[in-house]
Amino acid sequence: MFGVGVQEMVFIGLLFLVIFGPSKLPQMARDLGQFVNEARRAVEGFKEDLMLEEEYGRKPEESGGLEREEDSEVERSERLTD
Repeated sequence: MFGVGVQEMVFIGLLFLVIFGPSKLPQMARDLGQFVNEARRAVEGFKEDLMLEEEYGRKPEESGGLEREEDSEVERSERLTD
């Protein structure tokens, strides 16, 4: 993991224990976990937006829904003939 071995991880853990104390470490671990989860969700949302933009040819918020450009052109032509 990032070129950090077990000995280095133990040293970093002990360093954090000495610097922050045992009372703050659980809260710091929770905060770090929440940050990682939020970052993952943000990355997944960004990936999904990119895939939708690539698939539909425009940004999702511009389309007002998940319809393809071809479908909307067909609907437009149907409206004109009605």
